Amino acid sequence: MISFELTEEQKSLQQKIRRLAEERLRPSSFRVDTSKPGPLDDEYRRIISEEELNAFIVPVKFGGREVDHVTLSVITEEIGYGCAGMASIFAATVHAASALLIGASREQKEAFLPVLLEPGGEVASCCVTEEKGGSDMSSFTTTARQVSDGYIINGGKVPIINAGSAAFYVVWASSDTRQGRAGINAFLIPKDTPGITFGPYHEKPGLRCAPTAAVHFKDVMVPKGNLLGLPGSGYLLLMQCLDWGRAFFGAACVGLARAAMEESIQFAKNRLIRNRPIIENQGISFELAEVATEIDAARFLVWRACRLMDLNEDFSRESSMAKLFASEVAAKAANAGMLILGKKGYLGPSAMAKYQRDSQALRIVEGTSQIQKMIISGQL
Repeated sequence: MISFELTEEQKSLQQKIRRLAEERLRPSSFRVDTSKPGPLDDEYRRIISEEELNAFIVPVKFGGREVDHVTLSVITEEIGYGCAGMASIFAATVHAASALLIGASREQKEAFLPVLLEPGGEVASCCVTEEKGGSDMSSFTTTARQVSDGYIINGGKVPIINAGSAAFYVVWASSDTRQGRAGINAFLIPKDTPGITFGPYHEKPGLRCAPTAAVHFKDVMVPKGNLLGLPGSGYLLLMQCLDWGRAFFGAACVGLARAAMEESIQFAKNRLIRNRPIIENQGISFELAEVATEIDAARFLVWRACRLMDLNEDFSRESSMAKLFASEVAAKAANAGMLILGKKGYLGPSAMAKYQRDSQALRIVEGTSQIQKMIISGQL
């Protein structure tokens, strides 16, 4: 059944996370955004821990309070409303958890999922992208050489969200480059495994609140029990995880777009020229009307993709549509906001300037807009 109405439980969660976004996330985000890049901020860790955000990802039988995917998108949107960087941190953890939920054995789930619920605000990370690979996910220079008691991993991944701060890493590597996709495997690697190094942290223009750095592997020994799925199944698992992730990054984009639109509306209602608020000018009000309409459309695209996940139906195209449209709407909302605010948005640090920088980054992460169009057009 298709519904545009949230349940009472969903509305309650929505209001709870919205208050968190307004009272704690947004003030912290401006501080972290202007700070030197580094590991996950302590206040963000406290928020993750105290609000038990990761519990929404982890099934009840492993200690969490897992919600359906539509509800998880509602939560992610509200986090994005408070801070797109924090939403990216959370979505990266969802990404890593999805690899476990889709491909892990019960023993692997019991060993790794409860880690996300430990006090201190844990996060996880997916290590996919490589320096020269870009959006090519069909081959990796990071290798996993099989030995008698496991695999030895060498190589590097960059840029990686939550690098240096994650409790564990889901790492994709090639065990046999001659086999192409059939030689790709995924591995679970705890943070303290010898041979893993990080950095330096990237001085990014956008999503500065999300710690991002290179992850290097030097003769990292991984036991056989940490291989996710069957040998050679890593590429299929990766495609499934990316489909999940696109929808939730789309939800984060919707949250950012809402924040930018609300900032624009508030300014336009209070900015007077000749004793008349500028929102009464059609050049501004019509622009905001378009943004408001497209934000609702983006949200419904996200909900549709997540509803298909809940129904265990194919959602690959729908997830890419949601991410494509929502990221472009976020950029449009922030760009329009900068023009409406004028010098207030442009001179000195401003919320709108941050929204604009973050929105451009969200058009890139989890696959650029061009990549989303390739996926969608390939399924027409």
